[in-house]
Formats: sequence, structure tokens, C-alpha cells
Amino acid sequence: MFYKQFLKITEVLDPDFVNDFDYWLATLPVNNQKNITASFVSAKFGVKYAVAESILRYTENVGILKKYYLVKCPDCDYNLEIISEDEIAEVLLKPVFCDECEEEKKITFNDIYVAYKVIEQPDATEDEIAKAIEQRLGLVGKDEINFTKADSLACNEEDIYKMFYNPDESAYNKFKEMRERLDLDYGKNTTAKGHALEELVLEIFKNIKGVSGTNEIKTCTNQFDCTLLCGLKPVMLTIFTYLTPYFIIECKNEPENKPNNTYCNKLESIMDTNAAQLGIVFGRIDATSTCFTISREHYLTYKNSSAQKILITCSDTDLTYLIDKKVNLLKYLEYKIFQVTANSPSSTFEMFETMEKTSSDI
Repeated sequence: MFYKQFLKITEVLDPDFVNDFDYWLATLPVNNQKNITASFVSAKFGVKYAVAESILRYTENVGILKKYYLVKCPDCDYNLEIISEDEIAEVLLKPVFCDECEEEKKITFNDIYVAYKVIEQPDATEDEIAKAIEQRLGLVGKDEINFTKADSLACNEEDIYKMFYNPDESAYNKFKEMRERLDLDYGKNTTAKGHALEELVLEIFKNIKGVSGTNEIKTCTNQFDCTLLCGLKPVMLTIFTYLTPYFIIECKNEPENKPNNTYCNKLESIMDTNAAQLGIVFGRIDATSTCFTISREHYLTYKNSSAQKILITCSDTDLTYLIDKKVNLLKYLEYKIFQVTANSPSSTFEMFETMEKTSSDI
């Protein structure tokens, strides 16, 4: 092995494939050490796309490759720019100028491709590499790097989740500090006690890129605990269909009282008179079963309308997933919405977990 890091995965992936990939990567000409994609690796080595993606992610994790994103013109396929993960949201929100077409282009996930470049050279001398090349001389052909739609972000949902919600360690520490304030002794100051949960929920949800929120909105008839604006278009992720143009969260910082049908009926009636498509009742313990019944009936009422209405409930249990287990909020919301739309209150988040961890650890 030229890259000793690959020795760890020969028992997980086909050893012949790992050896061939190691040799290929170690002997790549300098001008070909970029634009490495999963579709190319899949085609070159005759392995499934998921296997190619796994070895590339592993190679990135051990510091041999670095991931980047290539933006292509949706019309002429011209390479517009290379961007980092942090720049993706901005590219999606603002048009990018194409020099070939001489006009601005609206970029979608279909136009952003995942690629890798070599950043660490192999643990071998040039002589050792030259001898290995000589031994395989009859097997080496000229490689052309190809991008396919499989390499676009539209086919990499997990990456998209992280791009739009990816709190750093300091953010999670802040979440934990704010959660500790929920159970302080506020005496008779119920307003301060309620604000503690509102502020925590706002802090978590405002970590979604493109989302802003406040707990100061009043209408002519109601006051909302938390109102969050979402400026992201639904085409980016299915979940954004429910978050736009805004969504409402009612908070009940009552550790000993389950949110009941009163809370759900109130939020349901509010949503019936505005453009919010998602409403969340956020309590401290799980809501009563009647709340789910109300949520399900509300969903069925709007199921065939142009704008659906979804009502979900959350509690300390969900905070454990979002804060302690660091589950992606966008992915978690999709699961919570699934419970309602599929009429499956007993389904768990773990049922939807895949071999993602295994793939990233390979």
C-alpha cells in the first residue's frame, strides 16, 4: 500500500478494489489530482456508486483528499467557480454570472457537483512509485475525469442537510446552557419562565441558514411565542416547503403538564387564518395522544390543497436528539412531519437511520 491508511479498510471493502484505488491515487499525474468524483471512481473500478462514495469519504476523513464543490452553468455546462461548503447557501440565493453565456444564471443543487482533490502524497519514494508503474504499465490507460448528475448536490441529501444546519461546538454548548435555565426557580414570574424555552427554541431554529426569528410578534387577535421567517425556496429541500414563508412555534415551559388539545386547537386555529404551513407545540413532556389526533385531522383537511398545514409536537425528548445527540434539525423535522402524514405516531427516528455512520467511518 502506498497510503498506509487504506490498510484499515481492506477487511471492510474488497481488498483488490482498495489496492487498485491506492495504486491509482498514488500514481495520478499532478494535473489529474483534482475533480475526482464518485461517479468516475465507480465507472473506473466497476464498483457501486455507494462503494465509491464510501472510499472517497474515508479518504477525505483521513486527510488524503479534500472535498470541494464545483458550480457549473445549467445551460452550457461551463465551470463557473469552485466553492466551499459555507458558500453554497449564498450561491443558491444569488445568481452567478456565466462568462460563456454572458448572463446571470440561477443555480440549483443540480448545478453544484461534489468533487475531491489530493492534498496528501503517498508514503513512498518516486523510485518506488516508478517501479509500481512499470509493473502495471500494460494496464494503465489515459483517464478522463467525468462528472455525472450522480455527483451533483441534488443526489447528496446528507450534505445538503449539513450545509443549511450545522451548529459548531460553541453553539451546542450555548444550547446546553440555555436548556439548564429552563428549570431555574422563576417564582411567580411565569413570563420569564416561558421566555426561557422560547429563547432556547429560537436559538436552535435560527441556526438554520436563511431563517430568522423573534418572540415579539403580535397580531390584531393573537400573540405568537416564536415566529420564524424562512427565505429559502422549497426546491432546495422538501422540508423548506413547510418552513416557507414562515412557521410558528408555541412554547409551554411546564415540566409537569402535558400539552393537551387546548394548545393544539389554539395553534391550529391560528394557522387556519394565516400563511404558516408548519406549527409546532413545544412542551417539556410528550403531548397527550389527542394532540396527535388533532394534528392528523388537520393534515387531512389540507392534504389536497396547494398549501398543506402540518402541526407537530415536541418535548424534552426531542431536545435530547437535537442537543445531546446532535441530530440534524432539518432531518429531524422531516421525521416528525412523517409521523403525522403517515399516521405513524409510534415510528422512531432510529428506524430511518441508515449505514451512514458505517460509510463515513470506513
